[in-house]
Amino acid sequence: MASDVVLNRIESYLNDKGFLYNSGMAAHARQEQTPHVSVTQFAKREGVSRIRVLQLLAERRIPGARKIGHHWIIPSAAAIVRRAPGRPRKQPRAEERLLRSLARRYIWWLAPGEALARPNFVATQVMEMGDYEDVLKLEATLGREALVRALREAEAGRLSERSWIYWHHRLGVAGRRIPPLPWRRLR
Repeated sequence: MASDVVLNRIESYLNDKGFLYNSGMAAHARQEQTPHVSVTQFAKREGVSRIRVLQLLAERRIPGARKIGHHWIIPSAAAIVRRAPGRPRKQPRAEERLLRSLARRYIWWLAPGEALARPNFVATQVMEMGDYEDVLKLEATLGREALVRALREAEAGRLSERSWIYWHHRLGVAGRRIPPLPWRRLR
């Protein structure tokens, strides 16, 4: 009886303010269990802080959650997607994976870890001996600037005269005159 009085007061108040109030909708909403929960309700249920729930939402680790305006709605059946315990393994970056595979192929006499410590060495070896596909992969992954740096810092004897001229033209660093090949000085 008391709830009907409250509903009547709410209905009259909202209608006075210009809102259309449908009492059938309110009765239907009371009968159903809410399909969504708020961030605070979810945090209490899962035993974590509200801030942690917001972090999990940003990482998309709560399935079915949606942001509407400035508010998140979370399905009442949702749970936190848990990760495996311990620190996650670092995934090697794309350039490290490529350099490792190229080092195995073109610098077979060194361990891949030793070759990765000298990326310019790997780049110049691929520039000298690599096939066209490997050169394109190298340029796409490392970028033109890295190849220019490898060319400028090339060790003596690393590139043949033909490759030296080709790469200066290919990378657009030839200018008017191509610099001479680097050479070793014996003392």
